[in-house]
Amino acid sequence: MTATTAPGRLSVRPGTPASTSFACEQCDPASSWQRDTRADTVRRLRAPSERPGDAVPTDVDEQRSGNPREALRDYHQIQQLSESQEDAARIEEQPKLVSRFYDAVTRFYVFGWGTTFHFSPRRPGESLVESQRRHDEEIGEILQLKPAMEVADLGCGVGGPMITIGRASGANITGINFSPEQISRGERLVAKAGLSETCRFLYANFMDVPLEDGTFDAIYSFEAVCHAPNNLLLFQELYRLVKPGGEIAIVDWCFTDKFDPTNSRHQEIRKDIETNNAVPDLLTTERQVETVEEAGFEIIQAIDQQAEHGNPQTPWYMALQGRDFSFTSWARTPIGRGFTATVTRLLELVRIAPAGTSETASFLNVAADALVEGGELEIFTPSFLVHARKPAGAGDGS
Repeated sequence: MTATTAPGRLSVRPGTPASTSFACEQCDPASSWQRDTRADTVRRLRAPSERPGDAVPTDVDEQRSGNPREALRDYHQIQQLSESQEDAARIEEQPKLVSRFYDAVTRFYVFGWGTTFHFSPRRPGESLVESQRRHDEEIGEILQLKPAMEVADLGCGVGGPMITIGRASGANITGINFSPEQISRGERLVAKAGLSETCRFLYANFMDVPLEDGTFDAIYSFEAVCHAPNNLLLFQELYRLVKPGGEIAIVDWCFTDKFDPTNSRHQEIRKDIETNNAVPDLLTTERQVETVEEAGFEIIQAIDQQAEHGNPQTPWYMALQGRDFSFTSWARTPIGRGFTATVTRLLELVRIAPAGTSETASFLNVAADALVEGGELEIFTPSFLVHARKPAGAGDGS
């Protein structure tokens, strides 16, 4: 099977019916990846003339992801290796690290969070889900998304925000993701939502997206840029991908100006957040803005949405404390998380749960506790928004 594509798009190279190789024509041939496929699982969600790139969804839950223990073992091995490597090697290894992290934790995220994996500024009386939906729609409004616009959701998870924003705006949205398991889950959710004509997924490393310059009118992201091994290189890639005059809205994890690098407790919290969330090096809010500017963007606004729009009575981290207790939120509470870790150990013993499930639960508990403490000390925010524009007079590329 062959396909002819414009430079920078995904091409389909000859392969056996059970195994097809996909590669970017502008990338090193050695970087092509083999995908175990079947005819009915390799498909485009719309004609290439209508949408950029080729989505390559596959049925991968069991074939690609492995069990949690294998995923977590790989994650720790890659992490240890990356810590001893130079920047160039870390940039190459980080996508693998993030992919294995989400292979291990996605089941827990879906169980505890549903389909939207991000925090949001909360108003009194507002549930987590309600705040997330409002937050998603507000980002779409900030970017003035509308039908026929080409938009990217960077690090889209299983597609929760994409579905919300897609419904509200009618825009064509491409979710960029390097986790096969999340894409597999996300496809089913998009189809169930009836949005397959306007929302699709692209399996790609967001540091090197195999699409043409100026593909998108706008790009948004929720809590995904923090996974990048080099934020400047990532923002330069976003600058390349967005059209002149196009805008980005990046909501991301950052340390606030209250973070003190000489404070040992602050550094311990930092380590627990980064190590247990596949985050290589969190920036301060000030440095995040500087990095976006260095990439060539013009800043429209930069605010800590939690500080500006949140409510002290309903802090973002209350979802991890049990202060908004309900049947659906119980799994996110300290007691619920501890109970889950205990029960999964028992389920592993009787081989109902995959090996490594309880280990993953304990791993995530450390991360959750660090996030709560970082929030209570006001040294960390999960919702620092940078809204920026590529100058209208800039060329399509970088």
